[in-house]
Amino acid sequence: MTATILLIANDPDVTAMYAAAFHKKEYTVLTAHSGRQALAQVKTRLPDVIVLDATAPRLSVKRLARALRRDSNAILALIAQNPARVDGMNHAQIIVPKTIPPKKLAQRVRAALDNRPPREMRVGALTLNVERRRVTRGNRTHKLTPKEFALLKFLMQRPGQIVSRSVLMQQVWNTDYLGDTRTLDVHMRWLREKIEPNPSAPTLLVTVRGEGYRLQDQEK
Repeated sequence: MTATILLIANDPDVTAMYAAAFHKKEYTVLTAHSGRQALAQVKTRLPDVIVLDATAPRLSVKRLARALRRDSNAILALIAQNPARVDGMNHAQIIVPKTIPPKKLAQRVRAALDNRPPREMRVGALTLNVERRRVTRGNRTHKLTPKEFALLKFLMQRPGQIVSRSVLMQQVWNTDYLGDTRTLDVHMRWLREKIEPNPSAPTLLVTVRGEGYRLQDQEK
């Protein structure tokens, strides 16, 4: 199966230069020359790897990188003027200098693809496709919103563990504010409608009163 690469830079000549390094039999190469184009490609084409030119003068790189991490589970590679000063921006898995030869970049991408985590996660009766953001239970499959996906993935990484509301708000909404957690409650209800046989009496995603939520590794 070919991997899909999204190259983002202002200059079409830059994306063309990098695109030439990715073998057509191994990769489908997409390009975007603005933040709007990039986010549209992410939502419709679901790339496996996103290569973002962090030196592009007309891209709001930090904001775009945050949006890409929010909307995509792809491997994120940043091309930086000085990688030592990027400071792990937005959890990029690959950070390379602007001077890197395109073939070297392609090698780094291939290595990251070869070592990426499993494409599916399983807990009890649930199977989560982390690339397509779809959850399957029995013969029913549902597409998840970005926040539903982030919630379920985080809980599936901790089966059987109680996860507090504050941790979920910090991890999924990037906030420590707990004055109004109705948004969390609404998303939990939506998630239960997709994974529970009876959302009104959950047996998989349960509330632990006064403590938080727990995803059961087996139904009770």
